[in-house]
Amino acid sequence: MKCIDESTIRHAAALLAAAAGPSRVILFGAYARGNAGAQSDLDLLVVEPVVTNRLREMTRLRQVLRPLRIPVDLLVCSKAELATREHLPTGAIHWALQEGKTLHDSL
Repeated sequence: MKCIDESTIRHAAALLAAAAGPSRVILFGAYARGNAGAQSDLDLLVVEPVVTNRLREMTRLRQVLRPLRIPVDLLVCSKAELATREHLPTGAIHWALQEGKTLHDSL
């Protein structure tokens, strides 16, 4: 597997933004830190105003990215959940906010 190029990362963010409506898309993990290797997946956090069923929404958004044929680790949370979890010193949401790069923000 080869590294995912910047244009593909931007395209993935645009697809998620279009599918999620008002949202914030944050790149985190190895690609955000700049140390991605051939085995690195793309770590993305999508924040939406309201998420009624997180699993269903993650599945739906993964399908949106499927044509890109890239390995993706996708997290989804609501704006309210982000506000309550962003200060917890553990968990993926915390790290996404600490090291992440916002690729889209229409919230």
